[in-house]
Amino acid sequence: MKVIIIGAGIGGLCLAQSLKRSGLDVALYERDAAPFDRRQGYRLHLDADCVSAIKEALAPELYALFEATSMNPLPYTTIMDTQFNIQRRFQTDDYSKTQHHVADGIATHLNVNRATLREILLHDLADICHWGAQFIRFETDEGGVTAHFDGCAPVHGDILVAADGAGSSVRTLRAPQARFMDSGVRAIYGKLTLDTARKVLPAHALADIFTAAFDSSKKLILGVGPVIFPMRPDLAAESLLPTAPLSRQDDYVGCIISGRKELFGDDAHLQAMDSHDLQAVAADLLRPWSAEAARVPEAANPDSFFFIRMTSSIPFELAPMPRVTLLGDAIHAMTPSLGRGANVALRDAMLLARHIRDIRNQEVSIDAGLQAYETEMTGYGFGVVRHSAEMGARLLGQDPLPGT
Repeated sequence: MKVIIIGAGIGGLCLAQSLKRSGLDVALYERDAAPFDRRQGYRLHLDADCVSAIKEALAPELYALFEATSMNPLPYTTIMDTQFNIQRRFQTDDYSKTQHHVADGIATHLNVNRATLREILLHDLADICHWGAQFIRFETDEGGVTAHFDGCAPVHGDILVAADGAGSSVRTLRAPQARFMDSGVRAIYGKLTLDTARKVLPAHALADIFTAAFDSSKKLILGVGPVIFPMRPDLAAESLLPTAPLSRQDDYVGCIISGRKELFGDDAHLQAMDSHDLQAVAADLLRPWSAEAARVPEAANPDSFFFIRMTSSIPFELAPMPRVTLLGDAIHAMTPSLGRGANVALRDAMLLARHIRDIRNQEVSIDAGLQAYETEMTGYGFGVVRHSAEMGARLLGQDPLPGT
C-alpha cells in the first residue's frame, strides 16, 4: 500500500514519519526547492494534541531530541494594556478552549522553534522527500490514484493526502466547493534575541506561553512569545542523536504586530518592502502607545521581519471522494488568535495515520476509512476555525465568518 503526501510542512512530515515507522510505502512531494526556502514564522505553541501526535509518530530517540529542544513555559496567555500593565492572565487551556485536555489529565504546553521542529520531523525522510515538485493534478480509478507534477514524473499510489497549506493546489480539485476569505487582519512578524528582549519586555513575557499588549480602540496588538531552549538544538543533537544534526539556534522572543488591514496600508506595498522597512512600519504603528512599546520592534533583529495577509477557511460540508483527502491548513486554515493551527494539523496527522493503518490491516475499506477520518477531522477542525474567528473579532476586528 502506497500513500502520496503533497506538502512537507509539519503536518505532512508528521504523517510521513508515522506511516513510514508503521512500514507503509510513503512518498512526499513539496513545491519548494529546499526545506527552508520560505519564511514560515518562528515560534510555535504546542498543546496536548500536537505533543501526543509527535510522540506517536517519532521513534523514542527522536522524540527525546524533540523534548530536549522544547521550552516548558508557564501555562499562561497574558493580556496587557498599551502601557504594559497586566489586565488579565488566562490559564492557556481556558483561553484556547482546550479545557478538555485538563479534564482528561493530558494538558501540556510547549514553545518550540518551528525550524527546529521541522528539522526533527525531516530526520530519516530523505529517501521519500521530493523537492521542487509542483503538483498539477490527480486522477483516480479503481486501481488507485495518480499524481502529476511539474518538476518530476507522475507517481501512482493508493491514497493521496493534501497537506499543502492554505493555498492547496490539491484542494481546488478535491473540494472545489471550499471557500477561503480575507480575514481583514494583517501582521508583521519579527524576532528579538533573548538578551535584548530582557531590556524591553516585562519579565513574565519571557516566561509565559504568550503575552499580548492590546489597543481595544484600534484593534491592534503587540504579541510576544519566548523560545528558550533547555538545550541548544545543535548541542542536543550532538549529545543525544548525532545522526540527526540540527542547526544552531539561540534563545529568542518572537514578536507580532497585528491588527485591522486599514492600519497597515496597501498590501502590495507592504509585500514589496524589505525587512528593515517593515521594522519601521511596526515601530510606527506602536509609537502612539508609548516609546516603550515602539522599542520592542526597534530592538528586534532588523533582518527578521516579514509581512502576512491573514486568511481563514469558511466551514463547509466536505463531500466524499475516493482515495483523496486533506489535512491541516489545506482544509481548515485559521487565523492565529488562539494559537491552535499547528496543533490541529498534527491532530489530523495522528488521526489519519491511525485510519490508514486500519485500511492497511484490512479492518476497513479505503473509502470508509477516509470518510470516517474526514467526518471527525472536519468536526473539530472547523470548530476551531469558528473559535479562532470569534477571538480574532474581539482582539483584532477580524471579519466574521459568513452566517455568524
